[in-house]
Amino acid sequence: MKFIFVDAENVGLKEVESINASLSDKVFVFSKTDAVKSLCERKLFLYISSYPTGANQADFYLIATLSGIIASLSPAQKEICESVLYSRDNSLVTAFTFQCKLHQVNYKVALQPKLPKAAKPVSNNSSLEEKILALLTAPMKSEAIREQLNVSAADFTRSLNQLIRDEKIKRSAERQKNWIRSSHSENKDTR
Repeated sequence: MKFIFVDAENVGLKEVESINASLSDKVFVFSKTDAVKSLCERKLFLYISSYPTGANQADFYLIATLSGIIASLSPAQKEICESVLYSRDNSLVTAFTFQCKLHQVNYKVALQPKLPKAAKPVSNNSSLEEKILALLTAPMKSEAIREQLNVSAADFTRSLNQLIRDEKIKRSAERQKNWIRSSHSENKDTR
């Protein structure tokens, strides 16, 4: 039997759709999206959305659910069960792997964590706004950008807001939590 944990906020609808689980497997899908909810109802997956809205809240709930399941298993059950994670979030993969190793549970990470695409080199003399734009080669969450740049929240927020006012970045149409370069920014870069 498998316990499959899906960070749908991270992997998206298509990845949830591609999961083939047997009737004896338990699939826990963490999301607040109606399309994912509808898919879960059709595939008989357990849709979990009762966590608070905010950064990493789904991740925290996923790890708490994993820990609760592991605690309920007997030693014999631990030997025959496997926990599977669908996420590309490096931090979540680390936490999931740690819990499974700590409690000696069989586990598998179904997807390779995504490494940020190589950004073009940014000189130390570049402004924070230029550094943010350089990192936005693919949609990213603001906190991930801030952590990569290793800047204070106040400085980052000021620069991010300036980029928004200048219409150089906008929210991703696919995932509202992610930022992307706007067409205005791309047009300015090609001149």
